[in-house]
Amino acid sequence: MKLLRLIAMASAIAVVTQAADRQITLLDPCVIAGTKLNAGEYKVQIDGDKVKIYSPKQSVETTAKVETGGEKYSSNALRYEKGDVPRRITEIRLGGTNTKIVFSN
Repeated sequence: MKLLRLIAMASAIAVVTQAADRQITLLDPCVIAGTKLNAGEYKVQIDGDKVKIYSPKQSVETTAKVETGGEKYSSNALRYEKGDVPRRITEIRLGGTNTKIVFSN
């Protein structure tokens, strides 16, 4: 019975963590899913495999692979594809969690 409660609580925490908006900062213009985003503060919202990155002025919605990393990330980190200008974001690691968002396009 205790194990069942623990599993239910862990599942609820995972859902709440994914539903909460996280904030990232783009220091330079970047491209996500073919959409150019200007430098600035953005919120990241995850709903299953759907990801929305938005600010009051711009937004992009796309599908992505949400993965659980082997460790908790100490801060937000962005990975880029080499050579592109503006740079294309291929991965977002969310600080304070072990969640990473991998973009395929």
